[in-house]
Amino acid sequence: MEGSFVRTKIWSGAAVLASFAASVGAANSADLAVKAPVYKAPPPVILSDWAGFYIGVNGGYGSGSSSFPALIGPSPGSPLDVLGTVGLKPKGGLGGGQIGYNWQFGSVVVGLEGDFDGADIKGTNNNFDPVPSLKTDELASVRGRLGYALLPNVLVYGTGGYGYAHSVVNVFNDGNRDINQDGYAAGGGLEYKFLNHWIARAEYLHYGFGNVAVSGTKVKEDIDVFRGGISYKF
Repeated sequence: MEGSFVRTKIWSGAAVLASFAASVGAANSADLAVKAPVYKAPPPVILSDWAGFYIGVNGGYGSGSSSFPALIGPSPGSPLDVLGTVGLKPKGGLGGGQIGYNWQFGSVVVGLEGDFDGADIKGTNNNFDPVPSLKTDELASVRGRLGYALLPNVLVYGTGGYGYAHSVVNVFNDGNRDINQDGYAAGGGLEYKFLNHWIARAEYLHYGFGNVAVSGTKVKEDIDVFRGGISYKF
């Protein structure tokens, strides 16, 4: 009888301990559930809207290199004129406007732009008589653009396409002759969008033109342009 009583006490104590252990485990589990970290998804990156039509103005500085073959005088020990190259270094300011359209695909921006500038890029070479001269008074281009939004409001881009120039040359004291030059324009730039619709830019373009026949010779010109601008995007 006494042994039975002892066994009953033992089993009762074991049951109490098991119940206590279960309640402690449940409490710990509840604490762990409460203290578990909550992970939040990162906020989405909001890109600025570069797509759409824009129109603007620009201005800057251009420097060029022009040359043409010519008979430049007798060589040492010979009374005959020799064929050489006459070089010019025209430079000066320019200003005008641009119009274009952009398409945007995430951070990538693709566009088409046309521009026209009046210019005063001119030069002479006083080492020759008569003095040759060249003045480029118009520059224009139609170019594709490919850009990437480094930041929501900052776009870096490359550009290239058709380039045009109108120039007035005098190569043999033959009077001023108008020439139209066709070639390419290529370069790149950086744009910054401020406020809601205004875009500022800094841009470099290289214009490369082919030979143009004038006054019995062929004139060739390249021009490098550095300009700033501002556009309004609709």
